[in-house]
Amino acid sequence: MLARKAFLASLSLVVVMGSVALCGCATPPAQPIIEQPSPPQSSEAVSSPPPPQPAAMPELPSPKLEEVQQAVKRIFKDAVVIDASRTPDFLVGDFNGDQSQDLAVILRPAEGKLSELNQEFPNWIAREPLKEVLLPKSKVLARPAGATPTPNPAAGQTVRFEQSDVVLAIIHGQGPMGWHDPQATQTHLLRDVVGTNMKTMRFQQAVKAYNGVKPFPIIYGDLIQQTLIGHSGFLHFMGGIYGWYDAKTYQAAAPGPAHGQVAGMR
Repeated sequence: MLARKAFLASLSLVVVMGSVALCGCATPPAQPIIEQPSPPQSSEAVSSPPPPQPAAMPELPSPKLEEVQQAVKRIFKDAVVIDASRTPDFLVGDFNGDQSQDLAVILRPAEGKLSELNQEFPNWIAREPLKEVLLPKSKVLARPAGATPTPNPAAGQTVRFEQSDVVLAIIHGQGPMGWHDPQATQTHLLRDVVGTNMKTMRFQQAVKAYNGVKPFPIIYGDLIQQTLIGHSGFLHFMGGIYGWYDAKTYQAAAPGPAHGQVAGMR
């Protein structure tokens, strides 16, 4: 009886020791995975990128006469010819300040085509900038100082061209190709504004040259300088039409925060 109890005790001890051994060989439980925090980003990395800056006007090669003729034909068909007696007979510049190169070219009505220039609803805006600043005194006083009539395309063209006229066409450019672009058709046709010593004056040059000059108009782009009716002045874009400025005839606009401030003309 004692021998049997000893045997059972020994068997129990063996079973316990085997269980311990098995437990010791088992794979330890997996450790929890802890996600490491991302390194802090600098203020430069998390800040939004700066707003895009306006692109400068693309540099285009000097225009050739054949290219100018093509642009004129695109707008006027055969109604006009380039006035080759003028030197220069065309200029380029960003005259309306939209970062696209424009073309200003001196023209004459073609023989037998005057009716095409005088059509009621043409593809251009016809104006007489010099006449508008030389209105009779009674008319000048009857309108607000500096006010300029706004063209109304629905009313039809009111300017009547004559065969002897010398006119200036300004073809506005479109996109990087400027006035070369086949889609560039917005054109201003100006009567009685072709004088002498005509040249382009860049906007930044005008800012320096006319700094402090009063009264002075707000300008938007490059200027077309020349001598007209014995006065040195320039044609300038006025936000919708072109106007003539010289110190003798200019009618000052009503006082405003931006008027006369050369640095804030655009």
